[in-house]
Amino acid sequence: MDFARYLTAIRSDGERLAAAAELGLDAAVPSCPGWTVADLVWHTGQVHRHKEAIVRGGITDDEPEPEDAPAEGLIEWYRDGLEHLLNTLAANDPADPAWTWYSEDQTVGFWYRRMACETLVHRVDAELAHGVVTDVDSSLAVDGIDEIISVMMEGYPPWADLSFGNSSIRVETTDSATTWTLRYVTFSGTSPVTGKKYDAEPTFVFSDIANPSAVVRGESEDVLLYLWGRRPGDGLQVTGQADMLDALRTVAADVTQ
Repeated sequence: MDFARYLTAIRSDGERLAAAAELGLDAAVPSCPGWTVADLVWHTGQVHRHKEAIVRGGITDDEPEPEDAPAEGLIEWYRDGLEHLLNTLAANDPADPAWTWYSEDQTVGFWYRRMACETLVHRVDAELAHGVVTDVDSSLAVDGIDEIISVMMEGYPPWADLSFGNSSIRVETTDSATTWTLRYVTFSGTSPVTGKKYDAEPTFVFSDIANPSAVVRGESEDVLLYLWGRRPGDGLQVTGQADMLDALRTVAADVTQ
C-alpha cells in the first residue's frame, strides 16, 4: 500500500473505533479478555499519542514516555489524539528517520504502516464488543498479514542454534495474488542481553520450497484476523499437515495482542 492509503485507513478505522465506543464504554471486549471498551480506547489513544510524539519530535534513538488518558472525556481525548497522529504523519516524509522497535526500518514510514494495522485490529475489537463488526479493506488486510509474517514474527535471534524440521506452510489469499511460504523452525540458546534461555522455541522463516507440507487458503480478512486471534479459523481451508496452521497462530500469538 502507498502511504496516502495508510492515512486513509487510519482515519477510517480510527473513526469507526470511536463510533463503536460511543455505543458503550462498559462493554466487555471478547477478543481482549479482562478489558472493557474504555480500556481499549485508552490503550489505542495512548498508542496513537506515543507514536505521534516520536514522529513529531524527530526521535531517532529512544522512545518517549507514553501519555496517560484523562479521567473524563475519554472518547474526545481519543479523537483528538487520532487527529494529531494523522496531521503529524502527513506533515513528515515517510523516508525521514524515526525510532522504531524494528531495527531494519528506522523511518517514519514504519509508523504509517504500524498505526494503520494497529488501528484496524483495535477497531475490530471495539466492534466485537458490540456485535457490529464491519468489513476490512482487502488491501490493508493483505498488508497486515505481510506485517505479521515479515516484521512481527521476524524469524530468530542471531545467537540462536536452529533446528530445521520437514514442516512448512504456504499462506494463500483468495482475494489477491499474494502468497507467503514459510518453513517451521525451532531455536535454542541463551540471550546475551537478558540471560533468558530458550529451548526449542518455535518460529517460521521464509522458504522457496515448491511443495509445502500444508497450504492454508482464505480471504485476506479471515487470514489476518485469525493470525491476530480475532477470528476463528473456520473460514480457512487447510490441506496437508493441518497442525501447521495452529503452529503459525501460536507463533503469531507471541507477537500480537
